[in-house]
Amino acid sequence: MGYIVRRLTPTECERLQGFPDGWSDIEYKGKRAADGPRYKAMGNSMAVPVMRWIGERIEMVDDLAADIIMEGD
Repeated sequence: MGYIVRRLTPTECERLQGFPDGWSDIEYKGKRAADGPRYKAMGNSMAVPVMRWIGERIEMVDDLAADIIMEGD
């Protein structure tokens, strides 16, 4: 028995990456962008929630290191 798997829509891909709906729906040469470039844009992007999490951890380590340096003075 074969299964049919549907393709995600560009909007679903935007949501999975943490972007608002329609983020990649831009005009190009006076026309709406086709789905192909929108998929490519989402595939080449970084997930916003993941980047936020990494940034927060970097900030936390930086603050901790600054506290340790201040204690040593």
